[in-house]
Amino acid sequence: MVDLLARVQEVSASALASGALQSIATRTEIIDEQGVSFLLRVLDNLERKQAQQRLESAGRRRVDPFLPYEEALYVGEVSPRHRCLLNKFNVVENHLLLVTREFEPQTDLLNSGDFQALAQCMLAMRSLAFFNGGETAGASQPHKHLQLIPLPMAPFDALPFSASIEAGPVGTPQCCSALLFRHGLIHLPPTPSKETKEKAQVLQRAYLSLRDFFDLGDDDPYNLLVTDEWVMLVPRSNERWQGISFNALAFCGAILVRDLEQAALLKQEGLMRALIAVT
Repeated sequence: MVDLLARVQEVSASALASGALQSIATRTEIIDEQGVSFLLRVLDNLERKQAQQRLESAGRRRVDPFLPYEEALYVGEVSPRHRCLLNKFNVVENHLLLVTREFEPQTDLLNSGDFQALAQCMLAMRSLAFFNGGETAGASQPHKHLQLIPLPMAPFDALPFSASIEAGPVGTPQCCSALLFRHGLIHLPPTPSKETKEKAQVLQRAYLSLRDFFDLGDDDPYNLLVTDEWVMLVPRSNERWQGISFNALAFCGAILVRDLEQAALLKQEGLMRALIAVT
């Protein structure tokens, strides 16, 4: 996986042409709320009903979509325990899933093998990696999978919340004053390791430190977000606020809503307020 993004783009083009990849169109709006930037995505009116049906259908499936996986969505093997697949119902282009080759529960803790595979992918593609730990955290599938999207997230230099993440000491859990929802963040060494094993160890240490920071139990729901610069963990108390579901992407500032009514509600009540309510 020397150039993972090129491989993802190649498979995406083929899967789109065959109809295996069912991208969901949205309209985007940048919102500034007390100096914090959000990227709000709203499903396009013309395909909202169809897109919502596809998303709900995927969430209701009893059959594991990763076993067997769709050949047209296959990107490649990462390790003896992991492979990469395209996200079939993608809102963001080149959205990648890092799935275990055999079934493991999404509620299981991330282990050294997971971080080894994640580090390999992140070294091959500048990306945001994220994990929805349990249904309350927005997980739609019970089969363990991490997710990656290439950076930057246009039109931002990196992510919507990047400018709101304050500098701080490396390796110590901290909270960002502008991000009012419950969270912990650890800054990573300024010169990221180019070795898979070392990077995996750095990421896993940060993950475990943040779990300890919140004294999370094995079954407690949470979201994890990982970049080359930092690791963030967000404990979850609810999946939804006012009928709007939030997964890990919401905590980097990227929020998806079904329609203009939900968008208007968020803007009226406050996007940060909604994030506070689900953490």
